[in-house]
Amino acid sequence: MVLGLDVFHVFKYPADKVIKTHLSKYPTPKEKFVECIKTVEEKVDAVSGVEYRKKLATCTNVVPKFLRRLGLLNVPAIYLEEESWYHRRQSTAKISSRMLTWSDLAQLSEESEFRPSPENPNWTEFRMRGTIAITGVGPFGAILEYYAQVFLRGGGKKSIRIMEELLQERYGEGTNRSSKPSSNILSNTTNQSHHSVS
Repeated sequence: MVLGLDVFHVFKYPADKVIKTHLSKYPTPKEKFVECIKTVEEKVDAVSGVEYRKKLATCTNVVPKFLRRLGLLNVPAIYLEEESWYHRRQSTAKISSRMLTWSDLAQLSEESEFRPSPENPNWTEFRMRGTIAITGVGPFGAILEYYAQVFLRGGGKKSIRIMEELLQERYGEGTNRSSKPSSNILSNTTNQSHHSVS
């Protein structure tokens, strides 16, 4: 079974500020799950000016203890890889991340994009598509799928909240903050309809 999460959010800050905040937001006391971030590759294309980075994240194993009785799930940490392409001239960025741990049991990946909002050039649209495909865990698959979906939903909301808090701390109130930031989080499972997560 494949679990999916679609996230759309409007940050009421310019794209360059939002992208820089995203690329430097971890580690932070606001998210204890992420223990360490290491940049393993960084380069700038001489022609396009695109800034490429590859990072490795060490994260706390949040799998419930009763599931860790499955020996393969009982690991001290979870490792994630993130690649980013920052198009500074266009004020856009694309982010691709995947889980390295348990790659034989589950494939977890996220594809994100930041770009100036057509509604207001001083705002930033954020779109993210996350998927988890569970394989190879036999009768425990349904239980693991449930916790994976909870993790996806909670992670999407928490990531946006952390970004909003960091942006306000670093840059003060965003532009035209009279209205609440726009956000839409949808989760889906193959063969099931979309439903809103609010």
